[in-house]
Amino acid sequence: MDSRRTRLMVVSFAFAISSQVLAEPTKTEAVITKVEGNTIAARTTSGPITVVLTPSTDIAQTSGLASKKARDPKSLIPGLIFTVDGDLQGQTITAEHIRFKEKDWRTAISTKAGTMEQFSELRTAIIEGQEYVVRDETAVYFPTGSAVIGATYKQKLREIAEKAPSFGNYRISILGFADKRGNAAANERLSNKRATAVSNFLRQTGYIQPGRVLSPSAMGEGTLAPGEAAPTGDEQARRVLVRIITPKTQLTK
Repeated sequence: MDSRRTRLMVVSFAFAISSQVLAEPTKTEAVITKVEGNTIAARTTSGPITVVLTPSTDIAQTSGLASKKARDPKSLIPGLIFTVDGDLQGQTITAEHIRFKEKDWRTAISTKAGTMEQFSELRTAIIEGQEYVVRDETAVYFPTGSAVIGATYKQKLREIAEKAPSFGNYRISILGFADKRGNAAANERLSNKRATAVSNFLRQTGYIQPGRVLSPSAMGEGTLAPGEAAPTGDEQARRVLVRIITPKTQLTK
């Protein structure tokens, strides 16, 4: 019995040693195709790989030459181009460091690869003017309980859609609101319907590239967009705010 146990221990030890020998340091660039828990399916120019995250994996977003911001695994979303270095065994990399560029993360988000939480993070950076400026805006007002766009406001939306491309590297921010009457959860759903209706109409005008329209956002009741004047009554509270935004680094035309 002791001899058999000894042989098993020797075999296990030898297997562990051989596994360590097979692992080799590597660094590669890839694009994420799927995320499941701590496992990332990705594709490189050479083919598919699997990236495994551990509690010690260092994840950071880079911007420019020296700027680096620590991020959590939730930032790793399908469509994101990233660089990983770690131990390679077969087609699996146990990640030590993961880096991705801010602009690539924004691209992945804007193509609807991200979660609502990530969209919210991107939207906050945009509408609070941290990195973008508002170039033009218009508001669409709705009757009580309605998400139907009136004829007058359709014309205003056509006008702002036609103007948007003249601002160069623009995006369209769409925020939906409701008044304070009724159930708060129902009002949030209604504000989402209004924002979605406006988003769909703008996309159908033919003036705006679909990828330049940010995901419509439900702001619910009693909230304001940054820099927006408070509504004077329920009529103004039932609104969708449409803004053309451009990067601060873009020259003003």
